[in-house]
Amino acid sequence: MAALSGAPVKGRRADWLTELVWKRVQQLAVLYPQDMLLDVAGEDGELLRRIAIDEPEVGLAGICATPQLARTARYRVPEADIMYAELDDFPWLNQSFDVALCLLSVPAMRDLPTSLAEVFRVLKPGGQFIFAVPWLLAPFRALANRFLVDETEASAAVLSPKEWLRDLERAGFVHARYVRLAGLRCVAVCWKP
Repeated sequence: MAALSGAPVKGRRADWLTELVWKRVQQLAVLYPQDMLLDVAGEDGELLRRIAIDEPEVGLAGICATPQLARTARYRVPEADIMYAELDDFPWLNQSFDVALCLLSVPAMRDLPTSLAEVFRVLKPGGQFIFAVPWLLAPFRALANRFLVDETEASAAVLSPKEWLRDLERAGFVHARYVRLAGLRCVAVCWKP
């Protein structure tokens, strides 16, 4: 059993929040050689690039929200299976992955319940899902939801950690828990039974 080891992050994405989330995920994610890892809403492939360096025996895949991001991610991580796809219809077979990560990309999930169901579908039994989500105190959540979220996009609402855990459990995940980070994030960790 190996936890993600990780080298220090450098470059344009080396902001404090990304670094903080990345360090926490390294402590929480458990990968074995030959495991398959999916980066959900993987943006430009930076996370997969880091994992490819630290865990070269792990198979990597990622979903990008635009063709341009997919092209950039494929360039950064040519050994990974990078797809441009909607987050409510993953292009992989059931039970394809051992670990799924969704970090700093929750706004890309327009239909959160369907996206979580897709993650659940592609994870193998015993698979781990690590999900970084926004965290705001209740008064600030209410303001954000009132002024920043379109009423037609209820799944884009800023939820409380308890509401995130509820949605993960509704999708079928078990042993869901969250760890609050400094700043405006918390990390939810759960498993597929």
